[in-house]
Amino acid sequence: MDPYLLMWGLLTFITVPGCQAELCDDDPPKITHATFKAAAYKEGTMLNCECKRGFRRIKSGSPYMLCTGNSGHSSWDNQCQCTSSAAQNTTKQVTPQPEEQKERKTTEMQSQMQLADQASLPGHCREPALWENEATERIYHFVVGQTVYYQCVQGYRALHRGPAESICKMTHGKTRWTQPQLICTSETEPSQFPDFRIQTEVTATMETFIFTTEYQVAVAGCVFLLISVLLLSGLTWQWRQRKNRRTI
Repeated sequence: MDPYLLMWGLLTFITVPGCQAELCDDDPPKITHATFKAAAYKEGTMLNCECKRGFRRIKSGSPYMLCTGNSGHSSWDNQCQCTSSAAQNTTKQVTPQPEEQKERKTTEMQSQMQLADQASLPGHCREPALWENEATERIYHFVVGQTVYYQCVQGYRALHRGPAESICKMTHGKTRWTQPQLICTSETEPSQFPDFRIQTEVTATMETFIFTTEYQVAVAGCVFLLISVLLLSGLTWQWRQRKNRRTI
């Protein structure tokens, strides 16, 4: 983490009223062929003001944005501004070019992964607006209690084994992220993990087959026993008839 950001974070932790946010030491876990996104950002979260190649932050601008709250309302403090590295021209806030909007289309779509009302939770900020000449990738510094959600990138499908999310928690004085239970596999490859519904149907079919077989064996045993009893009764009757004839 940038030493300047770390020092600023510690200063904010001490001086901002009601701010008891603890920064997470590490980034969320990486899942192969998957990306993560937060539906909302907890107060204390910082976002680096990164500029794309050929541009830099203005000298009087802040190197970060901060999610802060006041009277139950949370918002981002500071504004990121980028200027050309080659010329000392005046910066202005304008709408990003179509090419830049296209680059961010995926990022904006990912923000819809969870319910929209989650972004209105108390103590949380929404996704910050884009700024001119912003870098393609955003770098956040999350705080304890933050939840991020995962989804597979285009061309891959999800094989869920549990929650596809990760939460930054404090354990024994250290921060850690929970491991998301998500596996992404290519849509063109056959699944190595059978669908639960299909597996359940196969299990039910096998149980029915076993039950039917056991039933047939039981019926056959009863029929055999009945035939044996009848045969034994017939033999006994014949033996008595012969005995009676000899007696007469």
